[in-house]
Amino acid sequence: MVVDKGYEKAAHLYDLFDTKENIDFFFRYGKEAGVILDIGAGTGRIAIPLAKRGVKVVCIEPSPAMRNEFSQKLKHQSDLSDKITLIAGDVQSFELPEVFPAVFLSGSFDHIPDSERVTSLQNINRHLKLEGKLIFDVYIGGMKDSPLALIDTVKRGDYEYKRFIGTKTLPDDTIEVLLAYETYKQGKLIEKIEQPSSAVITTRVKVHELLHETGFSIKNEYGDYHFSPFKEGDSFLIIEAIKSK
Repeated sequence: MVVDKGYEKAAHLYDLFDTKENIDFFFRYGKEAGVILDIGAGTGRIAIPLAKRGVKVVCIEPSPAMRNEFSQKLKHQSDLSDKITLIAGDVQSFELPEVFPAVFLSGSFDHIPDSERVTSLQNINRHLKLEGKLIFDVYIGGMKDSPLALIDTVKRGDYEYKRFIGTKTLPDDTIEVLLAYETYKQGKLIEKIEQPSSAVITTRVKVHELLHETGFSIKNEYGDYHFSPFKEGDSFLIIEAIKSK
C-alpha cells in the first residue's frame, strides 16, 4: 500500500511551484563529493541539474507518482543514464550495499513523523562514510493556523495554475496541511485537486539532540541557500552535519 504523504495526486504539478533557487547550493557539495545519495529526490529537480554538471546521484524516492514524473524526465535525458540511479524506498528503511561521501535530504525532514526520526537518521548514518556529510533543511518553530488561501499563480501559454494552502496545528505538534490546485485552460477550470499532508513542528534544539543521538556532529548552519549564517529568529534552517561515529 502506498502511503500518500502529500504528493500522489499532485506530483505532475510539483515542479511548477517548487522554484527554490538551491541548485548552486547543492552543487557545491555535489562537486566536492562526486557521488551523492539524494533521499526524497522527488521529481529529480535537484538530481538532474547536478547530474548535468557531472555529479553522480543515487536517488531514493518513496512516492510512485513522483518517481513516475522523474522517470518521464529521464526518458528525454538519455545522456544522464550513467549519472542517475532512481530507487523506490523511504528514508527509514532503504538499504543499499554502498556508503556515500554525502547525503541530501531536501524538503523531506519536516514530513518525517517524530516516531521515525531517530531510525531515519540512523539509517542515513549507516549509508555514510565516516566523516561523510548530511545536508538537510527544516522549518523550525510554530505556524499560525490559516484557512485555505491562494498563495501561487503560474501561467504557461493557454494554461493557468493556482495553488492554495490551509494549515491547522494539532495538540501533538503535527501540522495538518491542505494543498489545493486548480488548472485553467483559456480561463476555464479543467482540473481541481485537494492534496492533504502533514508536517511536524520542531525546534533547533530538538534537531541538534537528534543529530547527536544518531552519530552526527554539526559543522555549519545556514539560514538560506546563499550560505548566510543561521540567526536566532530564522524560521528556516539548513544543517551541514558530519558522521562522527
